[in-house]
Amino acid sequence: MKKLVLLFTMIFVISFLNFNGVDAQEKSKDIQIMNRARPKELKPIAAPNFIVKTKSNKFMMSLGGYINPIMGVDLGGEMYETAAGISFIPGDIPLTKEKGRRNDYYINPLNGALQMHIVGLQGTSNEITAYFKVVTTGVTPMLGLSRAFLTWKGFSMGQKLTMLQDLYACQPPTIDPQGPCGDISNVAYEISYESKSYNGFKYSIGLDMPTYYTSNGIYRGKDYPVFDNHEVFANANQMIPDIPMWIEYQKSASNRIRISAILRNFQYVDLIANKQRGLLGWGTMLSGNFSFWNPMTFYVQAAYGKGIGSYLQDIAGRPISYIPKDNEPGKMKASPMMGLVFGVSYNATKKLQFNAIASQSRVWETKEYYNDYRYTQYYCGNAFYNITAYLQWGIEYIYGKKQAWDAESNYNHRIQTQLMFTF
Repeated sequence: MKKLVLLFTMIFVISFLNFNGVDAQEKSKDIQIMNRARPKELKPIAAPNFIVKTKSNKFMMSLGGYINPIMGVDLGGEMYETAAGISFIPGDIPLTKEKGRRNDYYINPLNGALQMHIVGLQGTSNEITAYFKVVTTGVTPMLGLSRAFLTWKGFSMGQKLTMLQDLYACQPPTIDPQGPCGDISNVAYEISYESKSYNGFKYSIGLDMPTYYTSNGIYRGKDYPVFDNHEVFANANQMIPDIPMWIEYQKSASNRIRISAILRNFQYVDLIANKQRGLLGWGTMLSGNFSFWNPMTFYVQAAYGKGIGSYLQDIAGRPISYIPKDNEPGKMKASPMMGLVFGVSYNATKKLQFNAIASQSRVWETKEYYNDYRYTQYYCGNAFYNITAYLQWGIEYIYGKKQAWDAESNYNHRIQTQLMFTF
């Protein structure tokens, strides 16, 4: 950890000395190059002033990051302490409230990131970019690898946000690090290709390293492997990647529509028939942005499928994508599930923005195997004010509800504020 901090400090000093003497016109051109080549991120870090260039100008490296302390209070449950911490995850709301533990306040400074971005052969047909990002989890001060990938001629390879995720449509900005429960969102080991624009039309296709069981790769697919006191199915190696794809039409920066799909194949061993079986999972999504009046933008995302739990934000990590097939012991089936997100942003001034979000995620046919989760709801309203180009203040209110398969349900309210410094 100390070595990593020292390394970034040394690079910052060197980059400042290199870049501080560059004239304003060249500096602006360099920032434009870095902006054009920056990867799409849900909460993008502002283009930094720390830039190092080779003498030939064939390679450029920028460094940046943010520090984002968050302070807030939960009004309806001790969610921060006992469940998801700084991320507001409705699926982790406890179904029972303990007396004397129904409210909780917090101050969390552990929300930050460092990024490194390299652009080579800029302006040529062989332009290549590399992106590296480490973040804190909001739970511990330890940094962890979040992104590490290359992009060249439309191809992207490495650890990145899955291209199934529509970053422009999934939500307006939130202080909450995770965001709406119904988002399609996942980090995957992926190779993908994104085409150029053909009169507004683009397409993309990829191969993802499959994560069937939880968002962090822990196997939980065989929760109930016993029938009539005998195991009926077991784990098997996954040999087929997930295949996400999409096609979109963009009329302008704030008016676009995308249709996405994903195919999955889950391998398991039927211990009754003593054979390995494959099981198809699939998902579809309609998403887009719409702006009928310049200061206001609408966000829409509707996803439905079977066995796509690791891609649906609130369901990821819950063992309900694939469940036993009750009428055929030894076999499994993919669970139906859905994610919805609707949002709107209003830019009152160049510095002040208001946002509102409504979201739901829901599963079917899992009552016998995971009673604690039937659906969740997420409602959020916030405002952000840019004090300077690198300092932003925000305030946010969130309401979340969790419904189990029986009559049990619970809710939580959260009010929080942030002061984010980007560099």
